[in-house]
Amino acid sequence: MQFSAAADVFSGRRTPCFFHGKAPFFAGTTRHTPVLKHFQDLATDNTSGATELIHKLLALCENCAIGYQLDELREGFDLLENAQQSMPSLHAVLHILKSDFLPRLRENEETADAIAYLSQLDKILSESGVAIAAIFAEKFSSPQCVATISRSSTVLASLLRMHEHGMLKDAFVLEARPMTEGHRSIRDLHERGVNATLMVDAAMAVAVAQADFAVVGADSISADGYLLNKTGTLPLAICCKEFGIPLYVVCDSLKFSPQLRGDILVEDRPGEELLTPEEEDGFAIWNRYFEWTSVDYVKEFITERGCFTPDQLSALVGEEGG
Repeated sequence: MQFSAAADVFSGRRTPCFFHGKAPFFAGTTRHTPVLKHFQDLATDNTSGATELIHKLLALCENCAIGYQLDELREGFDLLENAQQSMPSLHAVLHILKSDFLPRLRENEETADAIAYLSQLDKILSESGVAIAAIFAEKFSSPQCVATISRSSTVLASLLRMHEHGMLKDAFVLEARPMTEGHRSIRDLHERGVNATLMVDAAMAVAVAQADFAVVGADSISADGYLLNKTGTLPLAICCKEFGIPLYVVCDSLKFSPQLRGDILVEDRPGEELLTPEEEDGFAIWNRYFEWTSVDYVKEFITERGCFTPDQLSALVGEEGG
């Protein structure tokens, strides 16, 4: 059995395809079923990182394959195609599933081949995360204090690997308003025995002043040299420069896009997440989850393929063929 499409995208040998629908994610949907509700939950999930969402998508696809819910699966893909526009890597995997997974499911009603394909794809993604965490942890020879923001499964795995090796002294976690997904991050770290402190975003300078380095994940890195990540990443990067500590980015190769930053939609989110309509009183509200940060602020990108400085990123973008 061949898994070349998935493996090539994850390894950087194939340029992923992307979707940029303009309609709301629920456009054209008339049915309401438990499966489609799960897809809608994915489409509106605003606290999970791209890698975590991809794992959830693969698990949902497996459940649909077991029940041979092909029509609902196709509708669910259509829902996601018009959602999470700021996560190109999620759309790259969605393209793989539509082009490689769905045909297997149609051709084999016993679903064994399709489910095996999903398992292999999930394994590729999981092994990338393990490799990144191992590479990152090996960079340090003494216990470190770290600052981070928001929630990234790759960042968490890397910090936990450092903790296992006795290399993580303290973690300062910025909460990442308005959805405060940093709260989930610090609970995960605390449950694993990490000495961690939750801090409001406005105190990031205080966090950075106490840290040896900062680390963030990535939702995308554009071909023209910009990192798309949680709003707050840019001021965090500026603080790192001001206090003279390195900023690292941990992410898999799928996050490196052949697109320019102007080609990737950064969605506006509802103002009601900040104020109720009664509180708004007619003034404008700006609410975006993601922002662009120049890669020049980053010391290194740590991927499953190794460590890369900003001027080496061309090796991770647009490699096609062997």
